[in-house]
Amino acid sequence: MKVLTALSVHILFVLLVSAHSGHEDSEETANAGYAIRHMATEHHIDSFDTESFFQLHDLNRDGVWDREEIEAIYGVHHVYSQKKSKDDIEHQRKADHVADTVLKLVDKDGDGKVTSEEFAAVGTSGLPSFDDIGAEGHHYDVESEFFLHHEEQYHSTPETQTDESYIHSEDVEHFAQHAAIEREEAEREAKFQGITVEEAIRAHEEPPAARAPPAESAPPPKITRGVPPEKQDPVVKYKDIGKESNSQAEWGTGEQGYKQPNTPVEKMRKNLPYKERVQYKFRRNWGDF
Repeated sequence: MKVLTALSVHILFVLLVSAHSGHEDSEETANAGYAIRHMATEHHIDSFDTESFFQLHDLNRDGVWDREEIEAIYGVHHVYSQKKSKDDIEHQRKADHVADTVLKLVDKDGDGKVTSEEFAAVGTSGLPSFDDIGAEGHHYDVESEFFLHHEEQYHSTPETQTDESYIHSEDVEHFAQHAAIEREEAEREAKFQGITVEEAIRAHEEPPAARAPPAESAPPPKITRGVPPEKQDPVVKYKDIGKESNSQAEWGTGEQGYKQPNTPVEKMRKNLPYKERVQYKFRRNWGDF
């Protein structure tokens, strides 16, 4: 990630420097050595000079190339290059061979680093090629390299982007990697949700079921409130008072005895004195008479 970030910054720098293309050696362009092919295929830059090439690949911006930066110029540790090494020991030998060869050709003072002056002395044509051992200069991730090289070369038009067009070995490998990634994601999802891998895969392949519209909720029951007793028509309010009064014991008998009547029914007790039936609205005083 650090290398890619540095490359992105340096590419902008090279685009600015490329305006000075008059410094470019015509012999280098004619020979089309590794540096020219690398800049054209990996960076899509056709016009550059020695200084811009050096600055682009000085990844840590310390003014010199060290062994790691030389190896990065040739993409030694890219996954494509690693695939062409049978094991880590062979791969390290390849990396050492690339760095040692370049330093022997360019590092004049033998300090194990290349300065911009040392590189300018040999020029971009002085960089050797290691294509035969798989050091082809790839910088970016596998997905980006696929589109940068294979997709642009073989599938750059609508006619070459049909399903029938993706038949190259690179296509098969590329989509197989995608299938493996999706399988790993399905396995993690299945483990998390407690389902099978096949169920997790089908959940992503099958279109989501259309949701049924929410059922209309039943209207709330209508509450009918009765007329409060104080507002009822007397005919309605006292229509059953006669029947209820029959259940009352005579005045002076039963449990009620001589208790003062309070309700209309109690006031209908048989033999109840008249004064108990009538209630004056106002209290009378002796002074009223």
